[in-house]
Amino acid sequence: RVRLEDLPGPRGTIRDRNGVELALSVQLVNLIADPKRVTDSEQAAELVSGTIDVDREELLGRLNEPGSRFAYVARQVDPRDADEVLAALEEAGIPGFFVEDSQERVNPAGSLASAIVGRTDIDGTGTSGLEKALDDELTGTPGERVVELAPGGSTIANAARLAAPAVAGDDLTLTLDRTLQYEAERQLVDAVDKQGAKSGVAIVGDPRTGELLAVANVARSPETDEVSPVAYNMAFAASFEAGSVMKLVTVAGAYEDNETNPDEQITVPWRLQVEDHEYSDHDWHPTEQWRVDDIVAQSSNIGTVMLGQRLGPTALEGYLRGFGFGSPTPLNLPGESGGIVSSSDDWYPTDLASISIGQGIAVTPIQLWSAYNVIANDGSYVAPRLVEETTKADGTVETTEQSEQRRVIRPEVATWMNSALQHVVDDGTAQASQIPGYTVAAKTGTARKPNPENGSYDWGGGSDPSYRYTTVFSGFLPASDPRISITVLLDEPTNALSGATAAGPVFNSLAKSGLNHLRIPPDRPNLPGADQVTTDVAAGADPEGTDEPVRATPAPAAAPRESADDASGDETDEADEVPSDAGAAETPEDQGDPTEGFDLALGGADG
Repeated sequence: RVRLEDLPGPRGTIRDRNGVELALSVQLVNLIADPKRVTDSEQAAELVSGTIDVDREELLGRLNEPGSRFAYVARQVDPRDADEVLAALEEAGIPGFFVEDSQERVNPAGSLASAIVGRTDIDGTGTSGLEKALDDELTGTPGERVVELAPGGSTIANAARLAAPAVAGDDLTLTLDRTLQYEAERQLVDAVDKQGAKSGVAIVGDPRTGELLAVANVARSPETDEVSPVAYNMAFAASFEAGSVMKLVTVAGAYEDNETNPDEQITVPWRLQVEDHEYSDHDWHPTEQWRVDDIVAQSSNIGTVMLGQRLGPTALEGYLRGFGFGSPTPLNLPGESGGIVSSSDDWYPTDLASISIGQGIAVTPIQLWSAYNVIANDGSYVAPRLVEETTKADGTVETTEQSEQRRVIRPEVATWMNSALQHVVDDGTAQASQIPGYTVAAKTGTARKPNPENGSYDWGGGSDPSYRYTTVFSGFLPASDPRISITVLLDEPTNALSGATAAGPVFNSLAKSGLNHLRIPPDRPNLPGADQVTTDVAAGADPEGTDEPVRATPAPAAAPRESADDASGDETDEADEVPSDAGAAETPEDQGDPTEGFDLALGGADG
């Protein structure tokens, strides 16, 4: 007698940009049975459970299922263990057991980049991340072989013949860099732990091409308080109110529509009444005559609101969408959120004012990273990119098409905005993130999170309101020739409460790691300290070949908790009573492999 068996097509391997394996399949076998042919199920269950890790009673139940002709005995078993089981069954004279080829998906780098790489189920089907998004490309084509059966039903060794060969799926080479990915996760875990934050995201990439070099997602376990990388892809799936980092869009739009220019002196008071709401800058100041660079450097809510009023709702909405907000990126990963940008037809005057300063809309970290790349890339939107090339089973290599690009603002406007963002680091709210020898263009953001229960920004109630914050830092360097762009977000830090003091240090450290690893020369080589930009990449990161997970390192005793009003050099967006149309932060159900018990949503206004 003969039987036709399926041969699984090997699933493609996923590698980083340097060929380091992040996900691959190993050959195992499934041990199966035809219960109708099993002559002694009691003894069979005893023999099997004594050799491999199978529950005897559960197996016995499957073998005794009335009318059944197929039962899994054990899946993804080492072939040597399966051979031992079959030999014992044959010696006992018990027929009806077989093996079939199987595969197990393994991740040599452990949990590294797990939210991006994704996971598969026991059948080898992608359930999250790129494993799901590119499941068709990764999945191999099954083959067939003919096996001869002995009288008892077992297969005759060395008597199989190939009927149709299996074809392997495509191998993927990603844009991710394992070294920078490890650094991003390590540094972010430490920052979330030391700042007492709930979770964090860090994105590192090349603004010229949209290539993502590192995407880190970490969170604190509510059960153990341990901070570690998570499989939930917050960088793409979680939306939040970003606050002042969004002022970039308002100012760039005002420049592009000729509503202002770099030389205009704008009269900026400390407070501004818009219908029934009074807006203010974070710190009191007399009425100033500020240029746009000053408005950006000081992160002036009032100056930005005034520019937003010049633009008007229709134009501002257009620029928000032009910069990539309100819809998923072209990558459209599983569970990716488009954020929330409501139609300007429905905006009230207070909505225009609030949205101008980054409140009342919901954005994702990857959208924010891509938006800052518009400035770094001379005014063109460059879609994020994750797959560098695919390799077919026959060895043919296909390079992935370059990222989608579109013009958003004129090159001269991008130059003006680049200058304004450098002003933030040189003279404004982000001076602590200066890097000797390099020009840095960046913006801070500190946004109060709305309470999802009532939409207000007060989480405590009563006469002593309690606030929660999302802190953000986004930018690129060297500003004169951008090679690295970085966005960092910390959700609900409790020690440092501003973008500059909570997220800024991670930006600074990751920037130094990237400059060192990518060997990017300084653009201010004559300044003091230009030759001293070093990083601990070599000493503490990239343990090739290890699957040790990233964990928080022991932190020193916490410093006294920083008041939001005392946040050094940064702003907290005053929008506690602003009506908002943005929806709550999204946690898609189909994200795949979310971490149970984690509240990973990063905030967004209640809708």
